[in-house]
Amino acid sequence: MAVIDVLPRTLSERLGGSTRFETRELRIAGSAMLGLAAVRPLIPFEFVPPCPLKTITGVPCPLCGMTRGVTALVHGDFARALLMNPASYVAVALALLLLVQWRTKRVVIPVWVIVTVLASMWAWQLFKYVTGRPI
Repeated sequence: MAVIDVLPRTLSERLGGSTRFETRELRIAGSAMLGLAAVRPLIPFEFVPPCPLKTITGVPCPLCGMTRGVTALVHGDFARALLMNPASYVAVALALLLLVQWRTKRVVIPVWVIVTVLASMWAWQLFKYVTGRPI
């Protein structure tokens, strides 16, 4: 085995790749997400565990506010969804798209898109954290 085979790939090589997702599992997860968001206000207790990063450090992760944002969006509170986490719009849109495009078997997403979306989400959360907006 050559030395080059065991060396980790560079970040630029990793970001140039793509990730394949099977849509069956994503469709099930999206349906569950929309269903739970629809009934979440009726449940008398909070079933979503707190964010470990925020609990330990006080700093929000990129997904903080996503449950509340999706719930608000499903119930028509568009401003609250945008305040909680703008990516909740993307999550609901993708879940609905997967349900409508039920014949699609797999989706290939470039890694740079995933990294960019997560970085943007975290930048928004850090902005809210620094400016004192609700997280």
